[in-house]
Amino acid sequence: MFISCLYLQCFKNDYYKPIAIAKLSVVRLPYDFDYSLGKITQQVSRLLGQRLEEVFAQNGFSVSAEQWSIISMLSRREHPTQKEIGTFLIMDKVSVNRTIDRLESAGWVKRVVSDKDRRSKTIALTHSGRALYDSLSKYAEQVLEKALKEMNEEDTRQLFVLLEKVYSNLT
Repeated sequence: MFISCLYLQCFKNDYYKPIAIAKLSVVRLPYDFDYSLGKITQQVSRLLGQRLEEVFAQNGFSVSAEQWSIISMLSRREHPTQKEIGTFLIMDKVSVNRTIDRLESAGWVKRVVSDKDRRSKTIALTHSGRALYDSLSKYAEQVLEKALKEMNEEDTRQLFVLLEKVYSNLT
């Protein structure tokens, strides 16, 4: 563990004198690909998406992980813009547009002219999109249950708290 000391100094008689010391503990781990946070979070994210798509397909639904992310977001947030969807889900503009086009073609979402800015369009679930969400959410729960099966409630909460801290640090 690396201990960092913060010295608050004042100028007096031509020298700096430490007047307070606060210890901050910071863990410094050397980079190791096998224990890389980026590697493991990417692997987990991709595997969750793959398993989700497999379970959807096994139950007769052709919905990608990206489509599910947008459908899920729209089930909780009313009328975001495409830009807001991309920002929230950390998707590039082209991917968001392409995915929404597919969702719209399937009749699961619709683009609506914004009340606030007529040049802007927001995205909303259609009635069939809401029904799709209701049908698929149980399969998403099954995938998460499998992913977290050997974790108790405290472990699961701690995992989410820690990942939220990492996310917050990076944003």
